[in-house]
Amino acid sequence: MYKKMALCLLSLSLLMPFGYALEEKDSTLSIEYSMTKSIAPDTATIKFYVENTGMNVADIKERNDKIVNDAISKIKPNLGEKEQIKTVAYRVNNIYSYKDKVRIFQKYEVLNGFEVKLKDLNKVSKIIKIAIDSGVKRVENLSFTLENPEIECNNLLALTAKGAKTRAQVVASSLGETLGGVKHANPYCSTNSISRPRYFNSMAKGEADSAQTTQMLETIEPGEINLKANINMTYYLK
Repeated sequence: MYKKMALCLLSLSLLMPFGYALEEKDSTLSIEYSMTKSIAPDTATIKFYVENTGMNVADIKERNDKIVNDAISKIKPNLGEKEQIKTVAYRVNNIYSYKDKVRIFQKYEVLNGFEVKLKDLNKVSKIIKIAIDSGVKRVENLSFTLENPEIECNNLLALTAKGAKTRAQVVASSLGETLGGVKHANPYCSTNSISRPRYFNSMAKGEADSAQTTQMLETIEPGEINLKANINMTYYLK
């Protein structure tokens, strides 16, 4: 559904009784017009992380790789042509403690991260559950967006420009004037991207069973993307 607002200003040089002024030459009419639109997102991205610690880097890496490879191998068959999975993080840290200002090595920390991009938003809960069931303990940065927001913005801006012209014609006619060409136009469009981070911290402690996981996943809703187009146009009056 569209919502619209219009602000009309008549640009003049002589002050008139109703807040308008009139120029003998190059009289102009300025219109500011806005429209908003809510649209369902068409893309979901989810980041998954596997993190373990220990004294042997090779052992930790092997443990992480097993979980990640298992999750990816089970997720891939569920992905469509325009959906993808990619690595987004791999990190090895040395963990230290301090005693009497002396740094003491404690253990290694290895982190693996991968991201899944989905076009079918109905798959989100399923993909998350596959990852969790495979041993992934961190599910973060779940976001719902428009892959090409500029297309929707351009469509909304076109409607906004038409609305501004129609409103300008009405105002000009009511003043006994005729609308001329465009002197100035300043269009703008913005979108908000809905992001809903999900943290399954209880999974790391083994506190959540399959039923609890399913219940949490059922609460995920894509919501809507809100677009707003605004245009400030100045017309010559004939």
